Amino acid sequence: MTKKTHTKEAIREAMDHLIDRATNFDTEALELIYHDDFHTTLINPDDTVVTYNKSEFKSHFKKQADEGKHQLNTWAKWHDFHVLGDTAVCVLTRKHSGMNGEEMKLLCNIEFRYEDNRWQVLREQIFLRPLNE
Repeated sequence: MTKKTHTKEAIREAMDHLIDRATNFDTEALELIYHDDFHTTLINPDDTVVTYNKSEFKSHFKKQADEGKHQLNTWAKWHDFHVLGDTAVCVLTRKHSGMNGEEMKLLCNIEFRYEDNRWQVLREQIFLRPLNE
């Protein structure tokens, strides 16, 4: 029997929470959402790559909040949710300007781990593309 915490719906809830807190620059919430071993990889349209660990990514959001930025676009198109044991993957497309200051399309692959009685984001791979692509 599948645990109530280990369903596609639970991953969607975790993603909704991540989108809400990240788009509002809530670094305190991100402390619990992101796993201690968190790693994200951003691939820019010019193929340059930027990586962040948990502390660096939280600082990225804090810097935007300190600059007075307002809530980012929360739009998301969901493509796939897959749960396998205490891991899960969500694939989605997002639109917002939080990665480089320009409204972009973000193709995202988000990996979760269930630990400490909650889903935590372990890895993010984000491909930034112009909105018209």
